[in-house]
Amino acid sequence: MNYLTKDDLLDLHIYAVTCYGGRLGIASQDRMVSALSAPRQVMFGAELYPDLPSKAAAQTFLLLKSRPFLGANEVTALLALLRLLEINGASLGDVRDGELVQLVRAINYSNVDREGVEIWLRERIGTYV
Repeated sequence: MNYLTKDDLLDLHIYAVTCYGGRLGIASQDRMVSALSAPRQVMFGAELYPDLPSKAAAQTFLLLKSRPFLGANEVTALLALLRLLEINGASLGDVRDGELVQLVRAINYSNVDREGVEIWLRERIGTYV
């Protein structure tokens, strides 16, 4: 399993702000590191998130809910999701932009929890290694 590094996430944040606007910078190092560490969590010797959809859901949900950056949190979270899938040989397939916007809104408005994000991803992720 491949994970995003802090540098990867910061590069995605810079890209998001450059392309789509927003404030560049970190609001909370702790929240950023926590979101990046979530997919690697272990409890009682077992991975808390055992596969790619669950790991991707944890990272995406925490990046959106904890808002670790000064701006462009939504775009950065989506880019991080897509990159995590890509480095692990997966993709969202034929998902339209509107579906991604709906997912982000649902998370931001607390209409979808982490488990809901995981279900959404499982329904859409193509074959992965």
